[in-house]
Amino acid sequence: MSWSIILLVLGAALLHATWNIIVKGGQNKLFETAMNALGGGLGAMLILPFLHFPDREAWGLLALSCACHLTYYICIAAAYRVADLTLGYTIMRGTAPMLTALALYLMGVPLGLAGWGGVLLLCAGIFTLALEQKLSHKGSLKGILYALRTSFVIMGYTLADGYGARLSGDSLSYTCWIFFLNIFPLHIYVCWRHGREYLAYLRKRAAIGIGGGLCGLGSYGIAIWAMTMAPIALVAALRETSVIFAMLMAVIFLGEKLTPLRILAIFLVMAGAMIVRLD
Repeated sequence: MSWSIILLVLGAALLHATWNIIVKGGQNKLFETAMNALGGGLGAMLILPFLHFPDREAWGLLALSCACHLTYYICIAAAYRVADLTLGYTIMRGTAPMLTALALYLMGVPLGLAGWGGVLLLCAGIFTLALEQKLSHKGSLKGILYALRTSFVIMGYTLADGYGARLSGDSLSYTCWIFFLNIFPLHIYVCWRHGREYLAYLRKRAAIGIGGGLCGLGSYGIAIWAMTMAPIALVAALRETSVIFAMLMAVIFLGEKLTPLRILAIFLVMAGAMIVRLD
């Protein structure tokens, strides 16, 4: 992998951490996720006219992915209401690859020795975070449970998108359609529940929230491109450095405190996620 690709993938990891910082830093996490979906969808809409429409075989998986993403946005908002970013983001980013690998294993895709080692590292990291929460008395285990719930949803849309992109005939087109379609179910839900409040919030935070969505689209787009230029496993593993970016940005911008146990847990989770990706 060339240095230019490495730097671009690191940039993608930074962009991913950035949009999570924006959601966590906002006053209303659900509204922030809606604006994030809006920004990513508007960005994708500008690209879609130049791409092929996904093949019919992928339409069902597009619908399934949209349902998973609606649940994901609601779950991530709930997780960030009760958990620090360094806690919630670490668990979500680290556990989702493990759950995906285990789901594929149950579906008949073998998991190698390195993969099982990565799973053990991830489990050790999560248990370390749980211990840190208990010893610090700064929060309940609810944040960990909410983050784990979100990880299961991430596993769902990861599997749907993985197979859907293959069936679509054009992975870039499939990705952009996902970002575009994600606007609608979430905004129907948010406007139904909080229409006036959301519109008032949107007027005040539109630039920041939509910018976060564009960060998410850029992060995914760079990763997809990099996977066409370098080994997919290496690109996927390198993206897990977003956990480190998130840790640093949470300290700088959100004022979160890092204990030695939490730092150890973050590195365990990142290492485990990388190994699972590389297996």
